[in-house]
Amino acid sequence: MLHFYDRETIAHALTLDLEPTLRRLLHERIDALGEDLIDHTEFLVVQPGDTEADIIRHVGFSPMIEPIEGKRFGQEGFHPFWDWLADHGGWFEMIVTFGSTFAYVLFIADQPSDLQRMCRRFSGT
Repeated sequence: MLHFYDRETIAHALTLDLEPTLRRLLHERIDALGEDLIDHTEFLVVQPGDTEADIIRHVGFSPMIEPIEGKRFGQEGFHPFWDWLADHGGWFEMIVTFGSTFAYVLFIADQPSDLQRMCRRFSGT
């Protein structure tokens, strides 16, 4: 798991030898932020072998559990709560905003897992 959470770690992200699609996505998103938003955005890269507990440890929530009613993906009544989800061919991008000034951007590897199944279901792929 890679977590880029401030200007220093985000700048470091751009120097890493990453899978080409992931590298392109990170560059595009970071370049689009501008000075005002860079301090209010964190990036989390979820790779094969990373666990739900790892995600929670880094960002404080699980994308698999709807935060209002506590329904888990696969349970009746689960509803997607994120703001945006897209399939980029090899990587899913999930954006979760908090208020009007903070966002988590999760890049999730398209590898077999419950998280991948959820992303495929709700991204339409």
